[in-house]
Amino acid sequence: MNESRSSLYSILTGIAGAAAAWSGIEIILWQTPAFPDMRILTLSLGAVAGLLLGAVVPLAEGLRQNQPHKLPGALLSGSLMGLVFGALGMGVGQLIMASLADFASIPPYWARIPGWIILGTAVGSASGLRSGSLRRMAGGALGGFIGAALGGVAAELVSGMIDGFIGRLAGLLIWGTGIAFFADRMESRRGRGRLTVLNGNLKGRSFPVNQKKLKVSHSKSADLTIPGGAEGSGEKTVSALVKLKKGRVILEPGENTVVELNGEKAGVTELRYDDVIKVDGVTMIYEARR
Repeated sequence: MNESRSSLYSILTGIAGAAAAWSGIEIILWQTPAFPDMRILTLSLGAVAGLLLGAVVPLAEGLRQNQPHKLPGALLSGSLMGLVFGALGMGVGQLIMASLADFASIPPYWARIPGWIILGTAVGSASGLRSGSLRRMAGGALGGFIGAALGGVAAELVSGMIDGFIGRLAGLLIWGTGIAFFADRMESRRGRGRLTVLNGNLKGRSFPVNQKKLKVSHSKSADLTIPGGAEGSGEKTVSALVKLKKGRVILEPGENTVVELNGEKAGVTELRYDDVIKVDGVTMIYEARR
């Protein structure tokens, strides 16, 4: 799967997540009289928007890699981060709005942008958090920050020009799409290429080499899960590791696993552009970033 198709999956989940967040926000606003004060209402809006956006956007990885077992973990980690940081972001925005109360020349709605940024940064880093990769977390957080900053400004402008729920929907769609797109791009840019599967159920799917260790095994917790095989032993055995070391990409066969590189048995070796790797019946090509 090339980078343009990868970005498409991210954009689609961004749109879906933003639409879900919009639905939640509209329900909360419909129930506004039930809230005791504006502070509780604002925190609730942030929490609900974060919960729904955070639940959907991180699903892009599992969908584009055709690994549905990754979806529950992505949904759980993303929704929890979204819930917490959504409320936190709106709380920060509320404090800024209060501090700007004496400055009549500054539109108060601009104070909400820091809230959008905090939430977007958290959602962008969710995939890296789930995989335990600081490298991916940093890339995703940076992308989420950029997307949320640009999208937050655009969202406020659009919702200011178009009144009502249509304006809020348009603004949220821009914001959510920006977060998902830039988080995906920043994660990709921090990588050293990708492994693209050439056969089997995962044919055509790409796995970015953008973390310190990319695990290949039959385990559902692996970064690249080999379909089929003996799950009893595969759950604990790493078939191969692809490591990033000082800018180099190193292939390391797992214990008691025969790994082929360009048709020959491989030991620990540095991968080069267009190297073909075979691990437990799965054939991959390493496409390095030039």
